[in-house]
Amino acid sequence: MGKVMIRAGVNEFQPKALNPNIPYGPEELAADAIACAAAGASIVHFHSRLPDGAQALDDDRAGAGIYRRALALTARASDIIMEPTNIRNGLDPHLAADLPHVWSLLEEPPPGARLEVINIDSYRFDHRRAGWDPAAGRLVVIRDYRYEPDTPFKPPEAIGEVVAAGLIPFYGVFDLADMRLLGAYAAAGFTPRPVLIQINFFYDMIRGPTPGVEALDAFLTEWGRAKIEAEICLFVRAAPDRAAYEALFRAALERGVHPRVGLGDNPTLFGRATNADLVEHAAEMAGRRGLAPLTPLELRQRIGLKSA
Repeated sequence: MGKVMIRAGVNEFQPKALNPNIPYGPEELAADAIACAAAGASIVHFHSRLPDGAQALDDDRAGAGIYRRALALTARASDIIMEPTNIRNGLDPHLAADLPHVWSLLEEPPPGARLEVINIDSYRFDHRRAGWDPAAGRLVVIRDYRYEPDTPFKPPEAIGEVVAAGLIPFYGVFDLADMRLLGAYAAAGFTPRPVLIQINFFYDMIRGPTPGVEALDAFLTEWGRAKIEAEICLFVRAAPDRAAYEALFRAALERGVHPRVGLGDNPTLFGRATNADLVEHAAEMAGRRGLAPLTPLELRQRIGLKSA
């Protein structure tokens, strides 16, 4: 439709020592999100960071309350979608209990705001239990390489409960098996459509394929087999230089894939740039292809959320 979703990953695990513009705490997060929205972003992915930069892992009620306050402060001035991370809390990642901040934000919503989209990474998929029955064309429970046809297949609790609560998962995938299983989940009706998918390309960690256009095409080919509507974005972390970074995002835009940009992913690639600067850069790249940034309202309409 001539629009592109620009998603900003504003802080992740990055320290201010690499770039002082990386936001910590709710006030900095809100100011950053508002600036990103003004630059053309429709959604912000963020981690709850304490004033010293540490990750806040509490349920956001008894602890620092950073998720709650960041959502509330942002909503005062912008309708941008705020998407908290799903960082592990040390429990079984397939269990809903490993997402305490999600449930606390639903039980005690932030003043004037609400949780709408939540990041769900593929370590929550539970590949070990998922088998495929080619004859029946369906997911089956598998244990010790044997089907259990009398056991109804259910999605991992973490995913099932998030969807049951009316939230939209934004799935992060690292390899083709993740993409294949997510397609099977979607085909079985376990997740809303269009499916929101983030392809993770890490230069600094050996997770998934070596980043490149061929790898991007492999992911898209695998998802194409599912024949299920999706909005897919590309996350490039620790790009070695701007030429490699921009080549990947040009290829993504050519293929209808949305860009995720931000200091959480590449804190020093653009010097002392801000997250809003990186959003503007992505909007300029998209503009050269005749694409305009998708507004938060348009993204909500696309994924079936009520207007803010």
